[in-house]
Amino acid sequence: MVLAGVRVLFDEISVFVRGVVLGLMVAAPVGPVGLLCIRRTIQKGLLIGFASGFGAAFADAFFSALAVLGVTAITDLVSTYDDIIYIVGGAFLLFIAWHTWHDKPKSANTDDVERRYLSHIKLKIGGAIKAMLTSFVITLTNPATLFGVLAVVATFGGLKSRVETSTIIFGIFCGSSLWWLMLSGGVSLLRNRFTDEKVIILNRITAVFLFMIAFGALMMGLMHFVGATVALG
Repeated sequence: MVLAGVRVLFDEISVFVRGVVLGLMVAAPVGPVGLLCIRRTIQKGLLIGFASGFGAAFADAFFSALAVLGVTAITDLVSTYDDIIYIVGGAFLLFIAWHTWHDKPKSANTDDVERRYLSHIKLKIGGAIKAMLTSFVITLTNPATLFGVLAVVATFGGLKSRVETSTIIFGIFCGSSLWWLMLSGGVSLLRNRFTDEKVIILNRITAVFLFMIAFGALMMGLMHFVGATVALG
């Protein structure tokens, strides 16, 4: 009995480690969330930068749950309406790109230290929640991310029970979160080297890349939509 329990424990640990590795694989490719994570870490600090990726980790875990639980109805739905998802996601990215282009460093006000400190804490908390929601929506409205997660999990999952299913989903969430912590933490070490002028340049460069990704998503969605319309006609 003891040996059997130890074997089960090691099996669960190996499944968790596999999930962590899968989470790193899913999160590591640089995309719109990665760009936002880097920019926000430099401009607004480690908390906001990490929150930008943490929201994507929730979306990665959600997609992974769909994959390992075999929820084909939802994946088929995404496949059927991927054109609309691309268009909505592209439009949302366009808004983020516009906001990023016009976002500028805020000068500190030294008039009231206590009031400024409390306001700073509120802004940090609100900013972190906003950053999480933004990255969650961006990831959730990206069919490429969904199918990428499905492919990775289906290829390397190999699950035998519901317990292993829960373990690997948690592992993927931890692995994805670990990646965003490492990325934002590494970038934060270089944060002091960026002046306001460099931050503005970084914002403009990030905005251009986000615009390119958004334009590609919109074109993909429109092409799929037109193709489906022609086929139905």
